[in-house]
Amino acid sequence: MPKHTNGARGGSTRRRDLTSDENRDKEPGSSSDLVLSHGNTERSQNPAAILAASNGAIQRLASFTHYFESFAPDIDILEQVYGTAADREAKIQRLKETVETLIHSKNDQMENLQLENEKLRDGQEACDRERDRYRTMQGELEAQHAKAEAAREDEHKQKLQDEKDKTQKRIKATKAEIEAESRERVRELEDQNAGLLRMNEQLKQRLSEFEKKLEAKKTRHARVEKSLEEDNMKLNAEVKQLKSEFPVEGQPMDAEKFQHISDAIKVLSLRYFQKLPARALNHPEAVHQDLSKLSPIFESTPIWQSEISEFLRLRYVQHVISIGLCDFTWQPFFPQDSLPNGEGVGPFLEAVSNSLSATGGRSESAWRVLTLRGINDLRWESNRVEPMRRHVLEMLQPLIVPSESAGFEKDLLKLINESITLWKAARTDEARFIVEKYPDPSDKEGWQAEDTCGFENVSMPPDEKIDTSRIRPLCLFPNVVRAISGGGRVRVHQGSAIFPTSPVWIQAGLEKKEHEEELAKAVSDVRRKINARRMSSSAGPNSPVKD
Repeated sequence: MPKHTNGARGGSTRRRDLTSDENRDKEPGSSSDLVLSHGNTERSQNPAAILAASNGAIQRLASFTHYFESFAPDIDILEQVYGTAADREAKIQRLKETVETLIHSKNDQMENLQLENEKLRDGQEACDRERDRYRTMQGELEAQHAKAEAAREDEHKQKLQDEKDKTQKRIKATKAEIEAESRERVRELEDQNAGLLRMNEQLKQRLSEFEKKLEAKKTRHARVEKSLEEDNMKLNAEVKQLKSEFPVEGQPMDAEKFQHISDAIKVLSLRYFQKLPARALNHPEAVHQDLSKLSPIFESTPIWQSEISEFLRLRYVQHVISIGLCDFTWQPFFPQDSLPNGEGVGPFLEAVSNSLSATGGRSESAWRVLTLRGINDLRWESNRVEPMRRHVLEMLQPLIVPSESAGFEKDLLKLINESITLWKAARTDEARFIVEKYPDPSDKEGWQAEDTCGFENVSMPPDEKIDTSRIRPLCLFPNVVRAISGGGRVRVHQGSAIFPTSPVWIQAGLEKKEHEEELAKAVSDVRRKINARRMSSSAGPNSPVKD
């Protein structure tokens, strides 16, 4: 059931309802008068007339019942205070049953109506008594509430006063601490100020002394600067004289000059080594063994008349000549075999050159020119042409046609002299020239793979296995760089080489294997024929001989 608050407005509304109920009871046509008049006339009328005459009374009784139901909220409030839920429900149920009985009992006798009317009047009186009790209790509760509010207000005021007193005490204590710290800080600042004043006086004295010393240093600096200017003028004159005596080129060498040497090597190989001498044609295995003893690189190069053999043979000639130039002609100072005492002088001079080059400037180039001039004056450097010529002829003699040997030697001497002339100019350059004869496959700028001339599509057969892991890169022409000051390097000419991954080595291996198989087959056939002849001769002169 719904609960209603018993506020000020709710109480005034119920008081107005009670007043209106009392006035309604006093009216002439009220239900009380109806019951009395009905009692007086009950004896003189029959039941039908009584029922017809009491129809209006019944309707008013129903309206009274609805009016009585308007007190349900007040009854609920009273039941909430003094009764239980079961009692409230029982009372409401009895009232509902009474209303239903009154509505549905129009044809009942007037005695029953009067009894019900009296019961309703008794219920109204009970409600009035309960309402009075509720009003009394409401007043008591309001008085208790006002008293409790006043007590809470006093308690709150007391708490605020206590907090205020505590806060004031803390403020006073904090203020006293701050004042004490301020006084202490003021004393410290005064002491620091006095110290700073003393330090300021000392700094002023030192500054005066420094100014005097600085003035003396300025005087000495002026004298030193004048002396340095005179020494600088003398040094400039000496440097000018040194440059005139030992000129150092400032422009890099032209790459076309090294390219000319590379092209000349290719021309020599094509002109004198495309044809094989008679010994190589008749005894290729013997010539191959001789070349393998001279250089391990030639172990993978076959000697017979085929395209792959000619290709590798010509590149082998280029390799021998290029490496000879690197070892005998294009050395930073002089070749190893021309050292007068021991073999450690050359590496030592190169280490000194690298150290001076790392410092920057022109110190390395000037030192190198003077060192080379001293070496030339002492005549430690022997003729480079003859050792180079002997080396190349020794390495390539098995491949030269005897009738062309003189022409090859003449062109070779011409090439060596051009290489020496080029290197003399390079040695007097401001930067040091370095030749690299060991190819690096990862250095795409310094090294270029040789054109395989139609062998690009050669691949390993699925049923064959050619081992190329032991083959080393074959240098055809070195990589030439300039070592500039500060450790930098500038490429002058790109080197060329045949790397182990080149398909020409696979083709050479396949031809070598095929040649060995053919040779083994020929040897087997010869042995078989010899054995057959021996068997026929042992059987008798009349036995047939099978070829």
